[in-house]
Amino acid sequence: MLSLSHFDLSLNKLEGKIPDSLGNLISISFLDFSDNQLQGEVPTFKNLSSLRFLDFSGNKFSGQASNVMNSLWNSSILEILDFSENLFYGSLPRIPRFRFLKELRLQSNEFNGSFVEGNLRLPSLEVLDVSGNRFSGSVPNLSLCYSLRVLNLTDNMFSGTLTQSIGYLSKLEYLGLGSNHLEGIISELNLFNLSNLQKLDLSFNTNLTIRVASNWNPPFRLDTIRLAYCELGPRFPEWLRNQTLVQDLDISNAKIYDTIPHWFWDNSESLLTVNMSSNKIYGVLPDLASKLVSLTSVDLSSNELNGSLPLFPPNVAIDLSNNSFSGTIDYFCNSTLVWDFLDLSKNQLSGDISEYCFERLMSARYLNLADNNLSGMVPNATNFYCALFSLHLRNNSFRGEIPMSLRDCGFMHVLDFSENNFTGKIPAWIGEKMKDLGVLSLRANKFYGSLPLSLCRLSKVQVLDFSTNKITGTIPKCVNNFTILSSKLGSNTWDDNRYIVYSDDTPIYDSAYVMWKGKQAEYVHSLTLLKAIDFSNNNLAGEIPFEITSLEGLMFMNLSRNDFVGSIPRDIGRLGLLNVLDLSHNTISGDIPLALTQLSHLGILDLSFNNLSGKIPWRNHLQTFSDSAFMGNPGLCGSPLVFKPCPEDEMRKRPDSNGNVTDDLEHEDMFITRWFYISMALGFIVSFWAAFGTLLLKKSKKLVTIEDWLYKDFGE
Repeated sequence: MLSLSHFDLSLNKLEGKIPDSLGNLISISFLDFSDNQLQGEVPTFKNLSSLRFLDFSGNKFSGQASNVMNSLWNSSILEILDFSENLFYGSLPRIPRFRFLKELRLQSNEFNGSFVEGNLRLPSLEVLDVSGNRFSGSVPNLSLCYSLRVLNLTDNMFSGTLTQSIGYLSKLEYLGLGSNHLEGIISELNLFNLSNLQKLDLSFNTNLTIRVASNWNPPFRLDTIRLAYCELGPRFPEWLRNQTLVQDLDISNAKIYDTIPHWFWDNSESLLTVNMSSNKIYGVLPDLASKLVSLTSVDLSSNELNGSLPLFPPNVAIDLSNNSFSGTIDYFCNSTLVWDFLDLSKNQLSGDISEYCFERLMSARYLNLADNNLSGMVPNATNFYCALFSLHLRNNSFRGEIPMSLRDCGFMHVLDFSENNFTGKIPAWIGEKMKDLGVLSLRANKFYGSLPLSLCRLSKVQVLDFSTNKITGTIPKCVNNFTILSSKLGSNTWDDNRYIVYSDDTPIYDSAYVMWKGKQAEYVHSLTLLKAIDFSNNNLAGEIPFEITSLEGLMFMNLSRNDFVGSIPRDIGRLGLLNVLDLSHNTISGDIPLALTQLSHLGILDLSFNNLSGKIPWRNHLQTFSDSAFMGNPGLCGSPLVFKPCPEDEMRKRPDSNGNVTDDLEHEDMFITRWFYISMALGFIVSFWAAFGTLLLKKSKKLVTIEDWLYKDFGE
């Protein structure tokens, strides 16, 4: 075993720890434990003078970086060192000069501190990847790493300016410095000698500015350019004119205030993905169907583009939201196939959607037409396969009933028809066919009739919004079947990824809207945590079912402006995560249950304009609310209703000899308290000296008895 030279256990399902005896492999040259489930600390190696290849990546190893590395410094012929995707932490010790080291991979750990002090002398190093850690300080001087091809420092905490030493790395093919805290200006001097560079990532360094001459001709031809959140503007970067091999381009949030020049589209035949979102790019887009034949994803959202919708090649994920595109959508449908992702929301599109167009649109997994001027009935298409996970038609002028063709959309996670003119009854097939539905919003339409019992089959629903309709009947008692709404924060009863749509491996987060403090609040990244019910402004009647208090994960509940009767459920204190509770403008009677004071997360409370009576339980968190939360209830009294004291409070008040109003009960309490403590003190003195006198006579036997007596009366 001691003379073993090649040991490869990679790509297995090994668990547990590596035995310390592994450190005795003095003749080992190749050691690979990658892609297992091993954990604990790596054993200390005693003599690794023959080691050339060491790979512990893709496990759960942990421990201080210094303990791990120090035993390797005698490996003078080491070529490959890979500790990536583990749980190593701490700062690195000084890295010696490995004459033959070609690859150093430490990515996706928890290393911190400075990566290296001074110059790094690794003349044979070709790959340096420390991404996904917490290294800080300046970007190291790597000018003596002559052979470097891949430099990946992304997703760390490096700061300061980028030194010109990067420009000396003439063999560099990949430069990744994104998602750090770099600042200052990058000019031609930083990149002057990088003739082999193919991939450049400086994105998400929000204080980094790229300033190059307008006639600068870069020495490289890039296939990947990621400069999101770097300042490139105000003009569209002219140096991109000669980058004719680009496949992946991201210049979003780059402070560009310009049109997209025609030469960009003419020179971008190889383009696969393009992101220019969140700039102030304006103008009309040309027909792109014949130009970008390889395009798979385009994001031009949140700009100032106008005119008709441009034509795209088939099978492209498209985001043109938050612009000023106008005209109809049918022209767009006649020339493109959308199979993945289409977001045309927040534009000025108008007119009806034909059945043919609707069939084409329904082939997408994500379709968002919200916040436009679209009208007419949603066609009841019959000749299509519904692949939709998410359908947003919010804030348009659609009318008619929800088409039955949607009942074939069994994969639906988000269905938002709010703020339209839809009518009819809520279809029972929504609860029967859309078992994975997480968000159902029909707010601000003209739906009528009672809530179908089949809605209780939506066990995965998190947001249920039927507000501002004409719905009648009662709340079904089977609401306790809502499994996710019944689960508390942090439970793993649902899939955190079901609101993420992937477009070319890029995660795109879905969203939902909830009326919050009278304004619409949009939830995107936190949608998986949102749990809300809004049945407000309808004609619902009957009592609030006590089963609703089983929804212990509920954060938002609005039942206001209905015709509910009966009392507030007595065990409402079970809703411990509730942040918003609005029961106003109903006919609810009885007292306010004391359990309401247990809702410590409550930020908005409105019980106004009901028939509640009795004294307000003015304690705990309830004391943070003003009188507006309780007004309009003739039978309520006490704080915070200043002008409506309770009768028992009035009886306790009387004027003193000076004419000041004091509380009788307060006087009585003071009197009792004063004489109680006086009598207790006298009793204690008498008892103490009686006991102490006995103790003087029988010290040896009474000492334990006195200690027991003191413990019993004062220690409990």
